[in-house]
Amino acid sequence: MIRGKKRLLLNFIFVFLSMPYVVICLLFAIASRVFKKNNIKPRLVWGSKPIMNNHYWSDAMTQDGFESTTFVDGCVSINNRDDWDLLLQDQYKFLPFILKSFFAFIHSLFVYDVFFISFSGYFIGQTPLWWIQAYVYKIARKKVVVLAYGGDSYVYHKIRSTALIHGLMMSYPGAAREQNKISRRVKYWCKHADVLIPGLMGPDGFGRWDILTPSPIALNSQLWELSKRQNYSDGSQSTVIIAHAPNHRGFKGTEFIISAVQKLKDEGFKVELLLLEGLKNFEVRRILYKQVDILVDQLIYTGYALNALEGMSSGLPVISNIEDEVYTLPFRRWSYLDECPIISASPETIVDTLRKLVTRPKLRHQIGSAGRKYVEKYHSYEASQYLFGEVIRYLYGDRESLINLYHPILGEFSKQEPLVDHPLVNSHIVD
Repeated sequence: MIRGKKRLLLNFIFVFLSMPYVVICLLFAIASRVFKKNNIKPRLVWGSKPIMNNHYWSDAMTQDGFESTTFVDGCVSINNRDDWDLLLQDQYKFLPFILKSFFAFIHSLFVYDVFFISFSGYFIGQTPLWWIQAYVYKIARKKVVVLAYGGDSYVYHKIRSTALIHGLMMSYPGAAREQNKISRRVKYWCKHADVLIPGLMGPDGFGRWDILTPSPIALNSQLWELSKRQNYSDGSQSTVIIAHAPNHRGFKGTEFIISAVQKLKDEGFKVELLLLEGLKNFEVRRILYKQVDILVDQLIYTGYALNALEGMSSGLPVISNIEDEVYTLPFRRWSYLDECPIISASPETIVDTLRKLVTRPKLRHQIGSAGRKYVEKYHSYEASQYLFGEVIRYLYGDRESLINLYHPILGEFSKQEPLVDHPLVNSHIVD
């Protein structure tokens, strides 16, 4: 109780002392509106968290002819400095670091038109002044697109899956103590964002989504070569290699994957597990290209993430949890999840699912081939250019709504490309 009052007092003092900065922000917002350049295309910025998706999205839009920039506040170990255009630490060297975020926020008003951010906000989003962002953007006539990535927006008591809550608490226990803070930011951006894209996280308390897509994430599929391994082993004579990237072990259910592989070994199957942990992106790409037959993404969260796309881009069969209909039904009915060739499994079914894939090499190659087509259709640079191109059209009044963008009957996209054909039924292998 005392600690909470002390924090409240410190926040009040910070806000009081920062009131001149609030006034400055509002004045600069007006100035940026008055002196706004009339560009043929809006200038895009992606930040300020160093999420790898920001790199891919920005690169895709740059290749589509936009002036697109990543501007982030750090660089995690598995990424390279070259993944980001601008790093806060390298900018405004005349300022002490504590002021750089505030200056970056103001400076960006004059440089960019559309801000692609997470629920963490843009630079000042983690300060007591986070609440002024949307008002400044509106005064400056800037557009804001919010894309959820997980830690920025999961409010644990609003998550529908208790299994997911437990997996998150195993990997991110600290966030359970920040629910009120995260919840306030989710409500704030659900109210103020011009476009909101939460993906399969949408049912977990957001109450709003403007585009129904299982996931907006993308990667440069041209960098990912189809696996040259071409292993037709059924696990009886030669080894089938299974890979898993356990960067968040509790959240991904890593212990169940390790146990499942050991159980198959105990049954007499020749299988090996590669744990791809702490590796650079190019190292993962090389291993998937040369050494792997099956990739297991994760077993707890209903959905798929970047590592699953990497596996599918490599032509590998990918396992992930696509089990819970509370999440999946809307995305099958009104979007394109039925075309996804990811094999669904949970901690309770992973042994049986792996056994089916290990013993059926032709099925592995069939599903792997469909996975590559799925990525090219929905998660490639071309797919991102379509998605965000339509978002920008909507932002500037050239499109009335985005809600049916991927509708299998009403959506324009569904009519442009053939369906991705695969042998799965509701994401499961049919016996």
